Amino acid sequence: MDILPLNFRVFWFCGAWSEEKDNNLFVRCLSLCYRYAIVTLLYEFTILEVIELVRTHDNIEDITEGLFLALTYVAFCFKYGNFLARQNEVSMLLDCFRSETCQPKNSEEKMILLKYDRKAKWCVRTFMSISQATCIALILAPIVGPQNSDRPLPVKTYLPYSISGLYPYLATYLQHVGAIFYGVLLNVSFDSLVYGFTLHACGQIELLRYRLSKIFKDRPEQYRIDSSKGTMISECVRHHLYVHEIVRRIQSLFVWTVAILFIFSMVTLCTSIFQMSKKKILSVKFLSLTMYLGCMLFQVFFYCWYGNELQLK
Repeated sequence: MDILPLNFRVFWFCGAWSEEKDNNLFVRCLSLCYRYAIVTLLYEFTILEVIELVRTHDNIEDITEGLFLALTYVAFCFKYGNFLARQNEVSMLLDCFRSETCQPKNSEEKMILLKYDRKAKWCVRTFMSISQATCIALILAPIVGPQNSDRPLPVKTYLPYSISGLYPYLATYLQHVGAIFYGVLLNVSFDSLVYGFTLHACGQIELLRYRLSKIFKDRPEQYRIDSSKGTMISECVRHHLYVHEIVRRIQSLFVWTVAILFIFSMVTLCTSIFQMSKKKILSVKFLSLTMYLGCMLFQVFFYCWYGNELQLK
């Protein structure tokens, strides 16, 4: 987990990633059960949200209340399914970054790659901190703020059973807490995975630029391509082609999930602002919606910013 270690630690914690194959059958079975328990929790939560939207389609107020979070989870399910189905391609992309061509050969090259690695880690930490703060606000809103029902839940979803009793209510509340917690962890990690790979691709282009500048550091009239420089130039050509292959793999892996995210984000941003306009400014619900809107803007902004940075490079 040398490339984007924070992201892949989160994936490992959530049961979505494992680079090492364990020979112990019991541990493998336990790992698979844990993975599919998380998948079931998140996909069931998303399906229940969508069902609730269909049930309340005649009430515009109820639709807007549930739409902003439901669409976020629908987009998240696409990202999660794409990641689970294409883990071999993710491994191949990681191997591209680990190849000898892309590795630093001296301290200057190491510092170039370290600069972009620090940027990638900053993205994960910042985005995760903001998102987890929003997660806590959503979870605490039913407890702290005034509610319309005796059994308030963090999110309005379809419930095929009654929660009038204490234990069904607690079980449902904990289910919502788990779905929001794991959803935030994985959603942030999926998004920052794209940012991270894009930043590392920028780092490779910067590394290539540095190597070319070292070859042609003399004045133009003094350019003479001797055998050693010819070898270095051929290495740079291979590196250049390698970077193109890395960018192609990144686009192939994430282009459809990013497109779906952007389509849903437009609706999510509009419904979030609409909901904020109906809440009291000093209420916990207003605060949680404000933080949620901030996370959405942060998410979309970073896709645009680092995609543009890669294009400029």
